[in-house]
Amino acid sequence: MFTIAEELLLLAMDDEKGTVVFSASDSLHYGLAGAILAELTILERIELNDNKVTVINEEKTGVTFLDRVLIEIKQSDKSKKVDNWINRISGEMGQMREDMIQLLVEKGVLKEEEKKVLWIFHQSTYPTDKEIPEQEIRNRVHASLFGDEKPNARTAILLSLIKSCNLVDEIFSKDERKEATKRLDRISKNNDYGKAVKTSIEEMQTAVIVACTTVVMVSTITTN
Repeated sequence: MFTIAEELLLLAMDDEKGTVVFSASDSLHYGLAGAILAELTILERIELNDNKVTVINEEKTGVTFLDRVLIEIKQSDKSKKVDNWINRISGEMGQMREDMIQLLVEKGVLKEEEKKVLWIFHQSTYPTDKEIPEQEIRNRVHASLFGDEKPNARTAILLSLIKSCNLVDEIFSKDERKEATKRLDRISKNNDYGKAVKTSIEEMQTAVIVACTTVVMVSTITTN
């Protein structure tokens, strides 16, 4: 089983190059931060009260990057709003993303390759080693949008993050993209998983969308 963050990262990786696809390069760390908080909410480790994140169960999940965030929230001197945590966690995402990648390597989904850049510097890339797990995720995503399968909480969150991280074009065919975008919006609004979790996730999704939109706008302005 994969966490929401691992699934999002898999979808965002170029299968052959072993690096994050360009369309998601600016926004992925915010999406991963949101995925971590959403996972902790579903696992009933945290909840949102008045848009502030609170630990309700200190028991470790056994997943390195999830427990790191759980401990950090617990040790915070005061309650912080979800958008503050999204920004804070995204700023620390470098090591956590490495942890996610290593887990995917250990599970046999990705493989580590090293190549030289400019004949001097060494760079690690992580192309796909086993295609079936990612294809199963893609099939589930597709079935949730275009089939009769109703998405569960995890899949609904993943669908929302796919849109926030600009991955629609990477996952759906050209003919599907317009309709997929409409259905992604509809599922995000109408998913009826547990009310308390739903409220928390919606606030987290909003924070992720704002963060991703802001960083893309800044990137566009800088480029121009």
